[in-house]
Order: sequence, then C-alpha cells, then structure tokens
Amino acid sequence: MGYPRTIRNYNSFIDGISYFGRCIEAKLPALKLLTGSHRGAGMDAPIDIDLGMEGMMSELTFAEWAPELITMIGTRTRLVLRPGEMGEQDFSAVGFAATLAGRVTVVDPGNLKGGEEAPLKLTQSVDYYRLQREGEELFEIEVENGKRVIDGVDQLADLRRAMGA
Repeated sequence: MGYPRTIRNYNSFIDGISYFGRCIEAKLPALKLLTGSHRGAGMDAPIDIDLGMEGMMSELTFAEWAPELITMIGTRTRLVLRPGEMGEQDFSAVGFAATLAGRVTVVDPGNLKGGEEAPLKLTQSVDYYRLQREGEELFEIEVENGKRVIDGVDQLADLRRAMGA
C-alpha cells in the first residue's frame, strides 16, 4: 500500500522577508473559471463555456501586529509561500513555491478578547500567480498580460494574437 505525500509545513515571504514562525495560516487562491451556460439547438443539456477566470484572493494570518504588515493596505506586494511535502516511507521532502503578486485590500486586526490571541489577517487581490514544484512550473497566470499557462500550454496565446496584443 502506498501512503500519500502530504503538505507538512510552509514558510511565507513578503517582498523577500521571511515570516518564519510569525505567519500562522495562509490561504492560496483557488483557480476557478468563470463559465457561461450554453444550450444550442439540438443539445440535450447545457454545457459550460470558458469566459475567463474569476478573481483570485490570498490570505495570510500573522501572530503579531507588525507595523510593516499593518501599513501594507493599498500597496502592491509580492508574496511567496513555500509549502513542503513529505511522505511516510522516508524522510525525503519536496518543495513547492507559490509566487503571488497583487494589492493588499484588507488588513483585519480581528477581535480583541482578554486571554486570547489577536491575529492580524491580510487579504491580497491577486493578479499574478505561479506555482512550481521542485522548480518545475505547474502554472503561471498573469491577469494584466492576458496569460494563462497551464502545464506549459498558454491557453490564451492564440486569443492574444487574434486581438493584436
């Protein structure tokens, strides 16, 4: 029987600065297509048509209220999350690198309550997202340049050419 390799831990970097031990939770953007329903003459059921991608968001939660994090609201920043994957058969690990860029749209200090932690949450509206596994690119999405490369195939290249971009 084979056991799955699982993400065991991660580190986070904002503009190249490590937040090892200070970032307590991170959420990578979901990749989700915006689709339209089409049911033409003779079709027995509708099909989904690719109309582009939905907006992407990331979230980071920190154990501290660092001034440089609080003042990021409205700024464009580069974020790198580096999860590590490990199996059960040995101690070998595989690294992922998720590189994100976009504007910090929310700085949320959460609720204050005596005797409990008060984490700080940052939300980023993502317009660039690349995921690599051990240096091999799985996908790269550049919203501003109309680029969506999945497994080495730029799904929008011919559309950009057709539009003269």
